[in-house]
Amino acid sequence: MRIIAGERRGLKLMTQEGLDTRPTLDRVREAMFGRIQFEIRGKCVLDLFAGSGALGLEALSRGAREAVFVDCNDGAERAIQHNISAAAMEDRAVFIKNEYGNAMKLFQNKKKFDIVFIDPPYTSGFYKPAMEGLVEYGLLSNGAIIVAESNAPLEIEFAGYMVEKQKKYGKTFLNFFRWKEG
Repeated sequence: MRIIAGERRGLKLMTQEGLDTRPTLDRVREAMFGRIQFEIRGKCVLDLFAGSGALGLEALSRGAREAVFVDCNDGAERAIQHNISAAAMEDRAVFIKNEYGNAMKLFQNKKKFDIVFIDPPYTSGFYKPAMEGLVEYGLLSNGAIIVAESNAPLEIEFAGYMVEKQKKYGKTFLNFFRWKEG
């Protein structure tokens, strides 16, 4: 796996061993970032269930101002810390080893995110609670983009979220939501 565009294009990324994570394929990341490419520069990114950190690092490589990576897995921690260092992005990247709900509470009324990546294990049931938590803790800037990777189209009915696009790439669905404060 590698960073596919931007200042760190081509950098190989470490992934954790075993079956605990499912790295996002390059072609799926290309489609994802192709859709949001003009909205990344200067933005604050949250990479929930970060795994290797590939999504947040891709955003940083493409000009995001900063990225926060959240994962509670030891292997993910090693991979993300290694990848942040290998990309020389320590000044713009923060890793938080914590369960996603607790990590979101840390930023309550302190930080707003412009782009959020949600990529939990597909059968975890974490999508709706994560998206509700983003609203509950006031973590989304007006107009924020939420990109959720899943194995089926997500049916999220929560005031303020608007589905912009859902598209299938092989076995993966990319779900693009826009947050509008009401």
